Amino acid sequence: MAERKLFVGARLKRLRKDLKLTQVRMAEELGVSASYLNLMERNQRPVTAQVLIRLVETYDLDLGMFAAEPDQRTFLALREAVSDPVLVSLGLDDTDLKELNETHPLGAQALVRLHRAYRNLSHSFAGLTERLSDEPMPGAIGERPEEVVREILQEQEGYFPEIEEAAELFCAEIRLDRSDLFRQLTARLQQLHSIRTKVMPEDVMHLFQRRFDRHSRRLLLCELLSNDQRCFHLAIQIAHLELRDLWDEKCLDERVVRAGPEARERLREAMARNFALAVLLPYESVMQVGVELAWDVQRMAVRFHTNIELMARRLVTLRKPGAQGLPMFFLRFDRAGNVVERGGSKSYGLSRFGGNCPKWNIWNVASGANGVVNDFIEMADGERFLTMAFAIDRLDPSSLDLTYTQILVLGLAADRAMETVYGQRLGEGRELHPTLIGPGCRLCERAGCGQRSMPPLVLGGAKSPMPTGVVSPGSQWSGEG
Repeated sequence: MAERKLFVGARLKRLRKDLKLTQVRMAEELGVSASYLNLMERNQRPVTAQVLIRLVETYDLDLGMFAAEPDQRTFLALREAVSDPVLVSLGLDDTDLKELNETHPLGAQALVRLHRAYRNLSHSFAGLTERLSDEPMPGAIGERPEEVVREILQEQEGYFPEIEEAAELFCAEIRLDRSDLFRQLTARLQQLHSIRTKVMPEDVMHLFQRRFDRHSRRLLLCELLSNDQRCFHLAIQIAHLELRDLWDEKCLDERVVRAGPEARERLREAMARNFALAVLLPYESVMQVGVELAWDVQRMAVRFHTNIELMARRLVTLRKPGAQGLPMFFLRFDRAGNVVERGGSKSYGLSRFGGNCPKWNIWNVASGANGVVNDFIEMADGERFLTMAFAIDRLDPSSLDLTYTQILVLGLAADRAMETVYGQRLGEGRELHPTLIGPGCRLCERAGCGQRSMPPLVLGGAKSPMPTGVVSPGSQWSGEG
């Protein structure tokens, strides 16, 4: 079998430029002539094993930087890019792509990145068009990584039996003690993985809450995290180290493969977070306390020495067959009304990018309301829900002098509302007179709304009927035309 020749001229030239060496100087250090080095950089001569060894020894390099796999991945990505209808008319073949990849690797990577950005933008536009027109478009939703992961999580209603089982075994193995959990988790990382945990100042961590430095084998946590949040991130890191094989099977889903590496990493992180929640808040214990306290999220958070956000996240995953909690959904909004995150038993018809319904009283929680704001709501399709909104104050990582508020919403179908302390407080009579809300003025077709700020977009090819005089006083939109 013939020996495979290694042509890596572009990488060799890039290395020389990074080291700020002339061809003559590098040739001397490698023990070859300047003309031979020039031929290697132009891929007219292969890099021999002897030269490769000298490169590694002389410049203390990782041999992997000269491996062929990265170029092969870029080549395949280039092949995918030029098959796009926008580029296919150029008639680029494999020979052209190999030459581009070998002689201009950074240019090849730039083309791949531009194509991916174009593709993601196309998917975003197609998804918005589908949302507004009610006409499904091929590839509109399901190709974007975040949409793919959300779809998979919602299919499982946030519950993965293999993760719950792994968490139970883990807790039994370490003999979990909630009062000593931080020490137990850091000891696990140190003893089993030789990873030290260090809490770092926020100016060092910048915008990161957790960073794993593989070279120094250190897990860095931001000092702004509370103790339960630190334990949460420790458990996430343990999941990535010990349970990767468990969910790598999920990553073989054709939707994940089609959406690419970002979808795979997002799914792994989501499942690692589920594991961390299951460790911090064991399923059976949370179920028992939930029934006892009529699903009072605030009191449950106190009972488990955690915060409302982690407790809310856990409640939407309690979907074990035969021992299910309430079928709740979870939403997190920023102050502009954008849906930052959603999850739970169902996807709800809300505007993703701001402009959500002003009639929904969850917005009151951000203006000094005490603890929680409850409401019965009715969507345009007639579905009714109980919603509980909590204000979550956070420190802005870019400035310790600034805080910002996000709104966390838990909700469930109105027919289960009286099982909760929140539904009981509102009373059954309030359920009969829900707040009528929509997905945001631009997407809402409710007529006669006194708080409408703008007309609906064209839906289904025709303008929705809009009576005049339905806009609240002071609105910049007149309601005419």
